[in-house]
Amino acid sequence: MRRFGLLFLAVVVLGPTGTGTLRAQDDLDSLDKWVREMHPDPFLRCGESAWIRQLDVTREQWLKASSMERIRLVNLLLQTMQDSHSAVSAYDWIWEVERLHGTLPIRWAIEGRALWVLDSGLPGLPEEVRVIDLNGRAASDVVQDALDLSTMEGPSLGATARMAAHNITPWVLGTSDTSALALTWLDPDDGLPTTRTFQAQGRRKARSGWAEISTRRPVVSWSFPDGDQLTARDNRRQERENKRLASAGRPRRVQTHWTGAATLKISSFSQGSWSRYHKRLRKGMERLQELQCPLIVDLRGNPGGQSPRMEMLWNHLALKRTHLPYALVAKQSLPTARANGRYYKRLRKRWVDKHRHHSSDARYIYTMATLPLGETDTLFFPQKGVPSHGFRGPVAVVIDGESASASVSFAGAIQDEQRGPLIGESCMGPSNGTMGNPYIRMLPRSGIAFSLSTAVYMAKPCENWGDTAPIQPDVHVPAMWKRNSTLSELVQQWIDAQHHAP
Repeated sequence: MRRFGLLFLAVVVLGPTGTGTLRAQDDLDSLDKWVREMHPDPFLRCGESAWIRQLDVTREQWLKASSMERIRLVNLLLQTMQDSHSAVSAYDWIWEVERLHGTLPIRWAIEGRALWVLDSGLPGLPEEVRVIDLNGRAASDVVQDALDLSTMEGPSLGATARMAAHNITPWVLGTSDTSALALTWLDPDDGLPTTRTFQAQGRRKARSGWAEISTRRPVVSWSFPDGDQLTARDNRRQERENKRLASAGRPRRVQTHWTGAATLKISSFSQGSWSRYHKRLRKGMERLQELQCPLIVDLRGNPGGQSPRMEMLWNHLALKRTHLPYALVAKQSLPTARANGRYYKRLRKRWVDKHRHHSSDARYIYTMATLPLGETDTLFFPQKGVPSHGFRGPVAVVIDGESASASVSFAGAIQDEQRGPLIGESCMGPSNGTMGNPYIRMLPRSGIAFSLSTAVYMAKPCENWGDTAPIQPDVHVPAMWKRNSTLSELVQQWIDAQHHAP
């Protein structure tokens, strides 16, 4: 009886400080385990010692951190790998904050540690003003938290800041645990601070505000020199947008039409059906071949997606044989094995088994489906040919800090093959490729959802794939988010030069 009592006392005394501490650390132990099990080369860019140091720092801060702060700590730890596909799922935590507190139609821009209102659908809040305080916190502190929550591919600081801007509103509302947003900004006329409080609304009620600062367009959108869109339906949509913007007294913020050139804007390489993507891209290219005018490929805000869609775009523009991609390094783990097993069966399995000796796509599916658990393999791809139907005219590509993943690989190929200039700002990652094939995991205690890369995508052969210098544009546009930026002028200058060229 005495020993039972002593044992009970020991459990009561040690529980909160001993067992509780160990359970609280389960999340970080699981994260470390999954990183090592799922990622083919997690410390390629940072070294294992840097990961261990940051993991220890996170452990020290974990117990006293709030639930919102733990989201930031997990993402800050994952940033150590400099892999934009390994990060806390912004969709999950932002959705939860908006469910609890609502949303506000504001878009932000970050320059250094300064915070600006890029666009506003709130009456009384002007656009392009500098904000100095949010709910009693200095804007520079909020910006730092937003940067900690952002994605990172190598030292892509400018691109990380562009992505971080999406975190501002939900982070302030979530950490303040309120539906009110008190902003202090500098008046653009007299330079004096102005303070106002805005009430967040549910998604449905906030639609009208978001509609004022949003533009709807197909994933693959075309504009031709005469102002025409690809289809009659696209023309009607464009007319409605113009009328809405005119009635609101707002000029179009994102210009996608320039005199004397066709513009192809692709907002994503993953959204929408494959057949619709292929059809709109093909029909636009056929019209472009008839016109034989310069082409602007606009990849601003394109976060990437499926590599085959990007490769299809490249096939329309290539002038010589090249690797895109060169190789894929993949690791087999339980999540990937289950996914690959579901894909490799029935009719698809018969096609793969028949064609895997001469088709790189079939060989990729077969390799991933049959790779033993825990093993890593490298799949090499042949050079791409030059299709006879391709466009041979002048091409320029517009990129920004939110151009990521497959968009980066495409921009790198354009620059390496000297197919045309890159205009804009540095994008998210280097030309030699990015990580990829991410899978979502959830920490067992906190329920924080995050993604982990399971492959290394090598866009081209190179001596040191770990080199992480982000792509720099040939024509740099400072503060590209501002209405008075020189982007439109610089693009038009390039177009005019093509028409005057011999």
